[in-house]
Amino acid sequence: MIDNGALFKQLRRDRHLTLTDIASAQVSIAAISKFERGLTDMTFQRFEYLLGRINVSLEEFLFLRAWRSGEIDPHLSSTYRFNSQIDHAFIQRLGELAGMTKTIQSQAVIDQLQVEINRYLEPPVTRRARFMAAGIQFYQSILQSNRESQGKGKTAAHLATEMDQLRGVVRPFISYVYSIENWGYFELLFFQLLHTAIPNETAHQLLPIAMKRTAQYQSFTPVQGMRYNLLFGIFSDFINARQMGWAKEALDLVENILQTEHDLNHANRLLFCRGWYALVAGDETGGIKTCEQAISIETILGQTNMARQYTFILTNIQYNKQNPGDSAYFM
Repeated sequence: MIDNGALFKQLRRDRHLTLTDIASAQVSIAAISKFERGLTDMTFQRFEYLLGRINVSLEEFLFLRAWRSGEIDPHLSSTYRFNSQIDHAFIQRLGELAGMTKTIQSQAVIDQLQVEINRYLEPPVTRRARFMAAGIQFYQSILQSNRESQGKGKTAAHLATEMDQLRGVVRPFISYVYSIENWGYFELLFFQLLHTAIPNETAHQLLPIAMKRTAQYQSFTPVQGMRYNLLFGIFSDFINARQMGWAKEALDLVENILQTEHDLNHANRLLFCRGWYALVAGDETGGIKTCEQAISIETILGQTNMARQYTFILTNIQYNKQNPGDSAYFM
């Protein structure tokens, strides 16, 4: 991790500002010099004041610190939505675990995940660490269930037991979010990561609460994106469970937000999901046509990866329509 003082000094010099230029009655030359050399730390208020003196925002500074420390892939920086709370390694790890659920894993691999869980739960345990442990435990439970039902198929009783275990994992998070008044990126992140384990009835109650309690942060790009991801993700939970009214409510919430934000990417995502809804609701021809319109728009915009992803999802939706008990796709 690059030292705060060293990075500040570099940014100051890049702007051809001397210590005399930025010092004031509030922060002396000596104090700034010691901070830049790593001899003393700086209070938040004084540090924020100094950043203002060199015309760098706090989030810009934190972004540059993460980028120069190698925490951000330079090849992805153009699409990177900076927020100092984002833990890329953890999110990448959950992506890896999600991919592992597609195949049967050895018992040794599943047991090894307990080491990761225990690491997060080493005292003193923070709220973040506890929820991160829950994220790993969520996938561990799925991998264990997949292994135990290998070659047998999952019976209704087995699925009920599996869901009870997953709900036990997320219960502390549910209690937490019901208890607080203001939500931010932290709450949205773990709601998005854990939503498939949350009972749909609870998710239906929490979704409008989440939108209301994060409205004040909606112009902050990472929160804005998380709000959309959460809405579309829970929409997929509802529609896979054929809770059509709730699925429509989730899409209507997206449309209400888009009326003020005019986000083209998420507008096209909404178009695709409207097609998904129509297909499952019975208008298979119209639904497929709408989904294909969304795919065409992504292709026209040069978003070939997204077009391929929508094509893949559409194939899964059509299969799920014919075989609702055999497959589902969760966004």
